[in-house]
Amino acid sequence: MPSRKSSRNHNDYPASTSSRGYSNGGYTYPIVPGQPMHYGSYNPYGTADRRQFTRDGLYNYDPYRRGEYAQGQPGAGPGAGAGGPGPGVEDKWRNTYPYVPTSYYYHSPPPRPPPESLDLETDGGEEERENWGSKWEFIFSCVGLSVGIGNVWRFPTLAYENGGGSFLIPYFILLIFVGKPMYYMELALGQFAQRGPVSIWKMCPLMQGVGIAQCVVSCIVAIYYNVIMAYCLFYIFSSFAAEVPWSKCSKEWGYSANIASDERCYEWSKDEPNATCAAADGTCQSSAKQYYDKVVLGIDKAFLSPTAELTDGEIKITNETYALTELGNIGDIKWDITLCLLLSWMVVFACLVKGIKSSGKVVYFTATFPYLLLIILLVYGCTLDGALEGVKELFIPKTWSGPKSIQDPQVWRKAAEQMFFSLSVSWGGLIMFGSYNKFHHKVHVTATVISSLDFVTSIIAGVVIFSILGALSKETGIPLDKIVEGGQGLAFIAYPTALARLPVPQVWAIMFFFMLFLLGLDSEFALLETVLTAFYDAIPSLKRFKPVITFLLCLSCFLISLPCMSYSGAFVFQIMDDYGGGMSVMWIAIFEVIGIMWFYGANNFAKDLNFMLNISMDGCWAWFRHYFMVVLWTIIPIILIIILGVSLSAWEQPLYAKTIQYPDWIHGVGYFLILIAVAQIPIWGLFMTLYYLCAPSKKIADVIRPTPEWGPGDKHARKKYQASRAARHKGHLHGYENPAMAYPYYNYAGYHSYHM
Repeated sequence: MPSRKSSRNHNDYPASTSSRGYSNGGYTYPIVPGQPMHYGSYNPYGTADRRQFTRDGLYNYDPYRRGEYAQGQPGAGPGAGAGGPGPGVEDKWRNTYPYVPTSYYYHSPPPRPPPESLDLETDGGEEERENWGSKWEFIFSCVGLSVGIGNVWRFPTLAYENGGGSFLIPYFILLIFVGKPMYYMELALGQFAQRGPVSIWKMCPLMQGVGIAQCVVSCIVAIYYNVIMAYCLFYIFSSFAAEVPWSKCSKEWGYSANIASDERCYEWSKDEPNATCAAADGTCQSSAKQYYDKVVLGIDKAFLSPTAELTDGEIKITNETYALTELGNIGDIKWDITLCLLLSWMVVFACLVKGIKSSGKVVYFTATFPYLLLIILLVYGCTLDGALEGVKELFIPKTWSGPKSIQDPQVWRKAAEQMFFSLSVSWGGLIMFGSYNKFHHKVHVTATVISSLDFVTSIIAGVVIFSILGALSKETGIPLDKIVEGGQGLAFIAYPTALARLPVPQVWAIMFFFMLFLLGLDSEFALLETVLTAFYDAIPSLKRFKPVITFLLCLSCFLISLPCMSYSGAFVFQIMDDYGGGMSVMWIAIFEVIGIMWFYGANNFAKDLNFMLNISMDGCWAWFRHYFMVVLWTIIPIILIIILGVSLSAWEQPLYAKTIQYPDWIHGVGYFLILIAVAQIPIWGLFMTLYYLCAPSKKIADVIRPTPEWGPGDKHARKKYQASRAARHKGHLHGYENPAMAYPYYNYAGYHSYHM
């Protein structure tokens, strides 16, 4: 590498052998015919004197020439003293920065594109990222992601199983102080960097595994989420009958009319308003409950094992029942529900094959139509006799201490898991959606509105479910907490029961389950698009094969989800939901916020958002709002660590419907689902640490610092961002030190050899 002094002594560049141009010492000034100002160096100052244009169409004025070299040159102007023009811009530049190397050794200068046409991150630029067709596509897509089956199906189920009001209070507290700030954080992070959940971690390479873990969790949830959508399609097809089949107990259920209800079944429909149960033991089940278990799931045919204990040499059978006790014995695959699953995956593939340009249009309908039916069911449910008692169960805690109370750490853990599940926080989908947004979109307003709408939707769905359960409890005389055994089928029992009592129940049932299918479709878009975006960010050439990659992903997920279509599918589903979609997200959320708010810095992150949203720090309110969010983001990991730690200390293995247990090896499979996602974080963290430790151009401390590629995804905003960051560290910048200036430093010869 030439020394800095060699530039001043003019000895680092050989003399030109060009026949055109003029030379003095080690510098040659080539003349490029037919092109204005091509003297071997770009002139950003525009100082060419067009009056000196000669007859042969060439400029003989070089704004960068040194004054002493121009003496005696032909065409020198009168201001040149003895023989040529006076000092040019290059003299002023070198007087100020005497050690800047400059070469004019250009025999055939290549065409020079304007600096703005190149991406600052790569030499050749990169493909422009897709954007939403409009801001409403972005808003409706976020609504569809956050407001989904989790609100209508999972929230009421967890509230029912965890004490109603005792669950709602922790859920609301965590939503305000954890959910909303993290929802805003993820949307804004994706919008700022315009990267997917994996490549976003150029802000902190140590946490690269967080993005990969989010993709793994999104894939796991997408697999069993489509199972719920298959149930919806099954109910839609079953509704095309003279009467909805779950409204009455029957001996001829099913496609082949070979499934029958038992003596515990009771009817509660518009034709039978007074429900009665003839079971001798008093254990009753609604017709909707038995239809779901026997016809949809086929769980009555699942292999179950009672527990055998050896006491004083005698084998005694206990009341505990275990499922999935034999490896591989999950029963037959139900072909009818499997076809519904296949159709569901085909619809998902058709909507995703064109990327966000196709899914963005679909959400105009899928995100708005469900609210119409939810409001209709809300009005109907609240008018039922006994509905008030059920609604009280949702909002008023039964007890303030003991199990299923506000003091139970398991209730807080379940509330946190549902908050992440409902808002879709820490799955990567929000980062992915934000990355396709325009850089200066007011994302803080969008995040506040959508996260609030998500909570309102959960409350509406909860009121509908609990009002129906309250009415059932009053008419049957069965306590509300005994009406349904729980499990993921609560929504497929309470809602169909209410629909069966409406006028023309077939129409209402078709519309309702079509609504549930649309809610799941929105979330499925985001889950799979998160995985696909990670592939495209890692290997950009795959974008040319979007249909093929999308098809392979959908096919793989369909094949993996087939065990959920068996007679024991409900048990497999619960393990995937409780472990893969519940506990995993808690761990990922903790590491995600630690990486952003502790390593990158909550204050730095808030300043980035202020830059993106053009938020001024002038005034007391702006200052308070800024540092309030900084403090809140900083303590979120501590809150989550406390909740997770306390709940793990009192860990209880999940049961199905409060009665059926699982063997230890099944729980081991559940722990593996957690591990396969969460283990990505330390594995990739170790890999990145070793890379920064061994790479000669890296420092180990840089593993927790942003890489040079980190910054705004918008090219024009990136220049301003770099200039503002440099100015904060060095003060006001001038000339080439200012990265916002479009000087083509890459165009003069010797630059690359000098800066190696």
